[in-house]
Amino acid sequence: MSARSRARFTDVVRRTPIDLALACQLIAAEADPEAETADVLGALDRLTDEARPVLAAKVSRARAAGGQAGDTMATSEPLDAAEALHESLGLRGGYSGLQGDYDDLRSSLLPEVLRRRHGLPILLSVIWLEVAARLGVPAYPVGLPGHMVVAIGTPRENVLVDPFAGGRRITVHDAAARVRAAGVPFSRAQLAPMNREDLLARVLGNIRVLAARADSTSTRLWAVELSLLLPHHPASLRRERGELRIRRGDYLGGARDLATFADAVDAAEPTAAAAARAAARAARSRLN
Repeated sequence: MSARSRARFTDVVRRTPIDLALACQLIAAEADPEAETADVLGALDRLTDEARPVLAAKVSRARAAGGQAGDTMATSEPLDAAEALHESLGLRGGYSGLQGDYDDLRSSLLPEVLRRRHGLPILLSVIWLEVAARLGVPAYPVGLPGHMVVAIGTPRENVLVDPFAGGRRITVHDAAARVRAAGVPFSRAQLAPMNREDLLARVLGNIRVLAARADSTSTRLWAVELSLLLPHHPASLRRERGELRIRRGDYLGGARDLATFADAVDAAEPTAAAAARAAARAARSRLN
């Protein structure tokens, strides 16, 4: 963590479109300062260089069979592109997920995922999206409850792939089954494109949950603080940061956060606001 990386993160997440790779790299810098200078963009470029001839070969075969013409990347069908990414990133590159990734912070840090070739579905999806963009292939993230996948193509015509499974193609039925297995009713709205800010909020949310399970207040605190730098965030993050600051001995800072949260929710949640103000007073009393 550094003031410089925080400032860069703030700048990146306020641009349109958000540079996902850079934002994820700066998240990783909170856990490992050396990650800020890691060659993330170079690694993604190299993966793209490896994927390009695979895609070109598939498009050439499709063109020969169907009489397509024009630029190789522009004329690639979603299925061709999905198969090329599966072959290049998943089968040849070995990028996929392991069950143990859900309990490992490194699985949420893009430089580590690029190096180790496995991680959480959402970070693997970032790799698929970044390589697709460099190939000129349209793609977007699909934030299913509990599991991120990628749609190769446009909202009108696409192929769903699961980067956690090496980019294996999945059907809408498969996606619906996964959602229902998580105890959530399925609807087609869940297949809509996820915006980049929400994706980053989900990356940071995963880190917060993992840190809470491990009772790592330092990791949880920086994940909350980065979440607060996103242009849109829930007021409850102020309460969470306040409680973490108090646990770490920053009673005054924690009290300020709790008071800010109370002011924000006073009208809608008076009980929660009153509890936050009482906790703020208790924190300040520990300074005496």
